[in-house]
Amino acid sequence: MSFYLAIVSPLDSPLFELSFPSAKPPPPSSAAQASTSSSFPSWSTFTAANGADTSLDGSLPKVGGSLGLLNGENKSGPERDRAMCQMIAHKSLDSLEEVMEGTGSLYFKNVDRHNEWTVSAFIATSVKFILLHDIKNDDGIRLFFLDVWEAYVKVLLNPFHTVSTPIRNPAFEGKIRASAKRNL
Repeated sequence: MSFYLAIVSPLDSPLFELSFPSAKPPPPSSAAQASTSSSFPSWSTFTAANGADTSLDGSLPKVGGSLGLLNGENKSGPERDRAMCQMIAHKSLDSLEEVMEGTGSLYFKNVDRHNEWTVSAFIATSVKFILLHDIKNDDGIRLFFLDVWEAYVKVLLNPFHTVSTPIRNPAFEGKIRASAKRNL
């Protein structure tokens, strides 16, 4: 079980992102599944069973890999997982905007779904908090979003922080991780 949080500005640029595993033990049904080195779902990696990158025909890739990378650049597993989570989070922004037009709600559960990931969102002051998760915990996710919002407001109140710029504050990240451990 894992989570990915993205805070997105009103102009859809990322302000903060964080991937973290669940602090709670996995349910018995998922414990029977084969474990991988990544805490992300199996579809999010582009590797064969032996851990080698594969191309579309199943053979080992030529220079640049199967992702179309140039100059022999090859991304490792965590970088690919991060890119996949970014793609899903930003893809879900369109679905979120469609859902939020008719309501005055701040919290939107299960806005979008992509394979094993479910997308929930929280909208406050035009900033979007997007959470990708693979378990159902609506009350915990809502409480997590409230804690993230409170921490975000405290960052905005800092006179040394410029609005709509990426957040690079270790105390903010620590608060997010503590809230995730408590609520997710």
